Amino acid sequence: MLERFAKRGAIAIMFTDIVDFTKATEAGGDKTATKLLDAHDAVVETHVRRAKGRIIKSLGDGSMAVFNDPADAVRAAVGILESVRDLPAIRGWMLRVRIGIDAGKPSKRGDDYIGHTVNLAARLTRRARPGEALVTEAVQASLKKLDGEARWEKLGEVALKGMATPPKAWRLRVGRARRKPKASASRRTPARSR
Repeated sequence: MLERFAKRGAIAIMFTDIVDFTKATEAGGDKTATKLLDAHDAVVETHVRRAKGRIIKSLGDGSMAVFNDPADAVRAAVGILESVRDLPAIRGWMLRVRIGIDAGKPSKRGDDYIGHTVNLAARLTRRARPGEALVTEAVQASLKKLDGEARWEKLGEVALKGMATPPKAWRLRVGRARRKPKASASRRTPARSR
């Protein structure tokens, strides 16, 4: 279905990335890495499926998904960010995710996609802060009105590594995490970093 749609018009590519995954793996070991990946995969798969998307591949500490409607990609991103925000600590680490989305006409290569749209979505992901998604103007225009606590913030042109022409981007944020009981000293999460 996605392949047929791609022949007619644009599709959306979404990347997710676990923030500080290498640090968590180094400090917490393989069991921590596995638990973080399992939590990430469960959340992402649930929201991608609900939004009628398809996960193309796992990227070690993230994923790549495709949607036949950019608005569906935004809905999936909101669901992912809200679900991750409300998760308890995993072996002393908070799962933090960042997301990048672009819409266009990437080329099909086997079961994968390649091209500028894919590259741009990946670059936006790396530029996003923990707990937010960066999207191109085309994606934001597909779903300007957001439900609940999610909101848009206009960024304007954003310089991205390897991109000669900076795209106009928007930041998608969800509300702050709900208050949870404080973790014991032995289960403290590391300080936030980008």
